[in-house]
Amino acid sequence: MTTKDELARYMWESEILLRENAMMESFLAREKEISLSEDGDMDPPATASSKRRASTKAGRRKHAIHTLSLENKIFIAAKEMKHRQKQMAEMENDFQKEAINFKAMIKETETRIVEIKMEAYEFKRVVLAKGADPTTKKFRADLVIKYYDDKIRAKDALVEKLENKNSQLTSQIQKLEKRLNNKDHSGEKLSSIDFHQLKIENGSFSEKIEAKNRALLKLKVSTAKVAHMLTEKRALLNKLLSDSVDLRKSIAAAENREVQLKEELKKTGAIITSTKKMCNKLKLAQTVASDMPQIQDYVAQKDEEFELRKKIRQWETKCQLVSTAAKNARSEAIRAGGGGGSGRKYKA
Repeated sequence: MTTKDELARYMWESEILLRENAMMESFLAREKEISLSEDGDMDPPATASSKRRASTKAGRRKHAIHTLSLENKIFIAAKEMKHRQKQMAEMENDFQKEAINFKAMIKETETRIVEIKMEAYEFKRVVLAKGADPTTKKFRADLVIKYYDDKIRAKDALVEKLENKNSQLTSQIQKLEKRLNNKDHSGEKLSSIDFHQLKIENGSFSEKIEAKNRALLKLKVSTAKVAHMLTEKRALLNKLLSDSVDLRKSIAAAENREVQLKEELKKTGAIITSTKKMCNKLKLAQTVASDMPQIQDYVAQKDEEFELRKKIRQWETKCQLVSTAAKNARSEAIRAGGGGGSGRKYKA
């Protein structure tokens, strides 16, 4: 065996010894607590001689090495196991109690959340859905007061109902206790057959109770599913309500736009009517004036007149020139006849 193996073995043995010492310390501490709790009287005060004897015995025990046998170790280990199992059972019971309490708190919280959501939905449906006052821009106080008055009356009715149910259950408990006391007093007269019959009835009632518990569990599961579905449907309903409000606003805007378009259409119809009347008047005037000459004919006649006037001016100029030439020729002829002495006369 190598040094490394020996070191590992020593470490393993020291670990075992440490665990045994810890178990022994726990066992001794618990036994000491038990002995102190059971010991009611105090020990008498020790004298000086007894103190010296105790100190000498402690000095001798200090140098002595005590080892436990295997049976003692098994006994201590069994005691510790029982103690640890008892502690674990207590812890498990505490944990189960805490778990039940937390489950009840969670269920109560979920129920309260559902109730708050229902109350919020009712408040929105009763008060907020009717809108604010257009003059004050605030919600109506009478609706709020009426809503809370209805809630208070509903709570009072629920309290009265629970009180009646509590009184009924109390009377039933008293009747059952009375019957139980009567059975206890008359228990000596019951035979084994009666006890056997009661045992059978107890078994049948236990089976019925288990069946009812299973049905109740199914109902709780289905109720949770229905509550979840109801929450989803309420959210969908709230969304649809908000969409309906938006649609109502858009419908109102469309109706206003329709009214404006109708007014514009009326105005346009009036304009069209007046325009048609004007067109009819123009058509009538055009029909009356259809016998008058056309503009093109007037322009052509003007052109022809201009050309004729131009030709007249040209002929007048030519006539003036011819007359001037004839006068000149006549004057020259006269001058020529007078100067030659001949008695000829020329006719112009």
